[in-house]
Amino acid sequence: GLRLGGCVNGTCLPRPPRVVRVQRGISSNIFVDNKAYREFLNSKFNATAIDMETAAVALVCHQQNMPFIAFRSLSDLAGGGSALSNEAASFATLAAQNAVDVLLRFISLLSS
Repeated sequence: GLRLGGCVNGTCLPRPPRVVRVQRGISSNIFVDNKAYREFLNSKFNATAIDMETAAVALVCHQQNMPFIAFRSLSDLAGGGSALSNEAASFATLAAQNAVDVLLRFISLLSS
């Protein structure tokens, strides 16, 4: 299986990262850092992941009739950290590298 990174600069995730197929992800034009809003989005739209970029890329691909698949690595739980912590900033590099690792594995499987 694919082993994902779990630590960056001596700071480690509370549990090992894993690859998960998101059932319904949504995109926003704002950074969502509010637990109540995250829970509302989950209950209203059954959203299990929130990001800030995927919808824009999906829209352009749709307009150009281009197939589209998104690989995201979530760096934090919206509204899940303390007011003093910035999980997104702490784990952005790790999340980006994990997304690249998953994408490269996916591409390697396409050719086999």
